[in-house]
Amino acid sequence: MAFLRVENKKSGKYLRIVESYRDESGISRHRILYTLGKLEDYTPEELKRIGSKLYELGGGDLKDLLEITTGEKARFNYGYFQVFSKALSHYKLPRLFGQIGSKHKLGFDLQNAVLLMILERLQDPCSKRSSYFNQNEYLGIEKVELQHLYRSLDKLADYNKAIQKQIYQTGRDLFNQQLDVVFYDVTTLYFESELEQEGALRQKGFSKDGKIGTTQILFCLLIDRDKQPIGYQVFKGDTFEGHTFEKAVKDLKKDYQINQVIVVADRGMLSKNNLDVTTESGYEFIVGERLKKLPGSLQDFLLDLKNYHGEWSYSDSEDQLVMVRYATIEYQGRVIIGTYSAKRAKKDAHDRAEKLQTAETLLSRPELLSKKAGRFYLKKQGSQTYQLDQEKIKRDERFDGFLAIATNNKSLSVSETLEQYKHLYKIEHTFRTFKSHLETRPMFHWTDKRIEGHICLCYLSYTLLNFTLLKLEKAGFKTTEGKLRKLLDKMQVSLVEQQDKNYFLRSAASEEETDFQQKLGLKSLPSVLNVASLNQYL
Repeated sequence: MAFLRVENKKSGKYLRIVESYRDESGISRHRILYTLGKLEDYTPEELKRIGSKLYELGGGDLKDLLEITTGEKARFNYGYFQVFSKALSHYKLPRLFGQIGSKHKLGFDLQNAVLLMILERLQDPCSKRSSYFNQNEYLGIEKVELQHLYRSLDKLADYNKAIQKQIYQTGRDLFNQQLDVVFYDVTTLYFESELEQEGALRQKGFSKDGKIGTTQILFCLLIDRDKQPIGYQVFKGDTFEGHTFEKAVKDLKKDYQINQVIVVADRGMLSKNNLDVTTESGYEFIVGERLKKLPGSLQDFLLDLKNYHGEWSYSDSEDQLVMVRYATIEYQGRVIIGTYSAKRAKKDAHDRAEKLQTAETLLSRPELLSKKAGRFYLKKQGSQTYQLDQEKIKRDERFDGFLAIATNNKSLSVSETLEQYKHLYKIEHTFRTFKSHLETRPMFHWTDKRIEGHICLCYLSYTLLNFTLLKLEKAGFKTTEGKLRKLLDKMQVSLVEQQDKNYFLRSAASEEETDFQQKLGLKSLPSVLNVASLNQYL
C-alpha cells in the first residue's frame, strides 16, 4: 500500500511516495516509489492541486472534497470564566464552598452556581432568573437549576462572615502587604419599593442617592489603600451612618486580630464616642472634622489665612497640581489640621450659586419647600412665605475653600496625614463600582436573607474584579473596569462540526488579549481546539 511520508534531513524536509511490502521472510518493509523534492519548494496551493489530482486518479469524486461543510453549532464566551475562576481559586474560595456544600449535603455544586452569578454580575448585571437563562453563554459553567441560584444566595448570607475573613486573609498574602491604613465609609442602596416592614433591613432613611421615599439599606465598607476589601456590614436603612462606626472598629479588632492600624473616615463618623472607641481599640484615626461645629475661638483661628504657614500639593483627577495651605491646632486630645485651597473655594462658591439659583425657582412654589428650605438658603416668613436667608449665605461664604481634619496620630507629618486622608476618595470610587458597574442597586430581593446574600455576591464580584485589575496594574498592564469588560466580551469560541467531529474555533485574538492573558498567567487558546482538550486552557 502506497502513502505519502515527510522525511527530515539536515538539508530540509522531503516528500516521498512510499510503498509498504513484505520481504521473502514476511517482514514488513518500506520502499520509495518516487521523491517529490523539498516540502518548502511547494506552495500550499500547489500541494492542494496535487492532492486533488491524486484523489481523482484514485477514483474519487472531486465534488466530495469540495462539499465538505463546517457548521457552527453554538457560541460561547470563555474569557470571563478563564479570568475569574482563576481569581476565585486565588482566594481559596472553592475549598470553602466545598466545605459548605458537604456540611449541608447540598444536591448541587455551590461553587458553580455562585460563579455563574458572579460572571453575570461582572459581564452584564441582571436578575437571578435571567442569569439562569443566560448560563449557556459561558464556557466552563455546568448546568444550574434556578432554585439552586436562590439557595446559593441563602448560603452566601449564612456564611458571609467566613467569606469576608477568607478574602481578607488571602488578600494580605496575595500581595504581601502589611495592613496599616483602613478606609471606612457608608453608602445607601435603595429598592424600587416604599413598603417597610418593622424590624427588617429595608427601611426609609436619608438616601445618599437622592431617592426620597424609597426603602433602603446602609452598606458599610472597609478597604485598604489598593481598594482591596477588608470587610463590610449591612444595617437597617434608617440607621444613622455615624452609629455604624463603633461596630466596624470593634469587629475589625475582634475578627481579624489587627493590633495597629490607622482608620481613615469622613466627617460623618466624627463623634466623641467613635473617637474613644478607636483609641480604646489601640488604633489611630484620621477623620474629617466638622469645622462649622467647632467653638468660635477655634473657628476664628482656622478661618484666618494668616495662620496658614504650611504648604502641601497633590495632583487632581485631571493631573493638575493643586496647592493647599494648612495650619494646625490641638483640641481635646487631637490635632486639627485646617486646610485651604483656592480650587476648593471656587467649587464651594459655585455650589452655593447653584443652590441659590434653585432657591429662586422654589420661591414661586412654596408648597415644595416645607422640608428642604434650609438646604437652599431659604427661611420661612409667616405661614406660607419664604425669603433668602442672607445671614446664612454670608456665614457659609466664610468657609469657602476650608476643610479640617482631625487625628490622634503622633508619628505622621502633616503632609503624610493629608496624603492618607486624600486617599479616602478611593472608597468613593469603590462605591461607584458597586452601584454602577456591578449594579448592586436597585435591589429586587425582599427578605433579609436574600438581601444579605445579594450583597455578599456583589462583594465577591467586586473582590475578583479589583484583584484582576490590581494584578494587571502591578504587571504593567493598565486598564479600567469598562475596558476590561470589553476585552473579555471579545474572548469567544464557536463550537463547529465538520464531518461528524466537533471542534472549538476561537475568535481572532488581538495582541492586547494575548498580553493580557500572559500578565494574568493564563494560557492562550489555539485557534482550533479539540473539545476534549478544552479543560487544560480554562
